[in-house]
Amino acid sequence: MAIGGGRAQPINLPESATPPEPLSANLLPEYPSDARSKGQEGLVILKGVVEVDGRVTGLKVMRGDEPFASAALAAVRTWRFRPAVVSGQPTAVFRIFKVPFRLKS
Repeated sequence: MAIGGGRAQPINLPESATPPEPLSANLLPEYPSDARSKGQEGLVILKGVVEVDGRVTGLKVMRGDEPFASAALAAVRTWRFRPAVVSGQPTAVFRIFKVPFRLKS
């Protein structure tokens, strides 16, 4: 349903829909050097919208601490997706992004 400027409001992804798919060019977040040197690991959970054009907008941190939250936000803002498809139409959908920061052992 279009509102105001003609942009469709995002929806929760129905089970019958095709979810958005990340493009292979999406880069992993840069591991914060201070956290790496201290041996710190973390998990950031973000909520945002994958738009009809594949951009990620409206990101909010649901869980995660600094410096990982800022690194995750910076990376996910650059990510692009093939949009979700609902009833044959590209559709803006809410999405949860889990961004782990793990040191290789």
